[in-house]
Amino acid sequence: MAHTAVATAGGGGGSDVEAGFAKLQGEDFEYYMQTYSIILGRNSKKSTVDVDLASLGGGMNISRHHARIFYDFQRRRFALEVLGKNGCLVEGVLHLPGNAPVKLDSQDLLQIGDKEFYFLLPVRNILEKKSDGRSRVNPEADNQQLMQLEEKDVVSSVATVLSDLCGPGEWMPMEKLHTELMEQYGSVWHHTRVRRYLSSEDFSSQDSKGKPWDGLLALLRKYPEHFVINTRSKNRVTLEFVSLVSLLS
Repeated sequence: MAHTAVATAGGGGGSDVEAGFAKLQGEDFEYYMQTYSIILGRNSKKSTVDVDLASLGGGMNISRHHARIFYDFQRRRFALEVLGKNGCLVEGVLHLPGNAPVKLDSQDLLQIGDKEFYFLLPVRNILEKKSDGRSRVNPEADNQQLMQLEEKDVVSSVATVLSDLCGPGEWMPMEKLHTELMEQYGSVWHHTRVRRYLSSEDFSSQDSKGKPWDGLLALLRKYPEHFVINTRSKNRVTLEFVSLVSLLS
């Protein structure tokens, strides 16, 4: 279910200029924001909101006017103002009404009631020009950004497992890491793109002979600032071990 809001402001020469652009992306909804301010909450007989989270499965703890996302012109950034008494989570931190507006960065994870969703700013080339001069969303670029968010979930989960089970200077075999991830997160990572990191599909090489953690290993190699991979050979068998940079420094 997609929701779209568009606003324009008068520009020089009588042309229209887009007021702004951001996106709210949940598992089962997306909202394209092109106004300076939107209200999130639940619709009632007396008033309606821009994003009715109650109708999207947000639960009973959502106020009619629960939060406002707006562009702060003075600071030149987007921010979230909490209005509902039950507050909002931004990147796991609870913010309550009366607090100062919260600065929003692209890819911040928000939770209002039972509903989780990401706040996204456009990546490069996310807007393309049609032949008639109007802008449209580039699905390929948008899809790429969502995939990066899902990868972020996997990387964060791997870091959690390693920090919980490994001490300073310790390494974990990739086989054990893969098993732990399957047990703890296998039922959570239902997105096709994420689940591919729990299998060898598309990542198998002649040397690895299709190990189930090939996809995960390829992902971790993309983040050398967080993970260290150690490959050891014994009796013609290649074994991979992984650790956190912070555990080895």
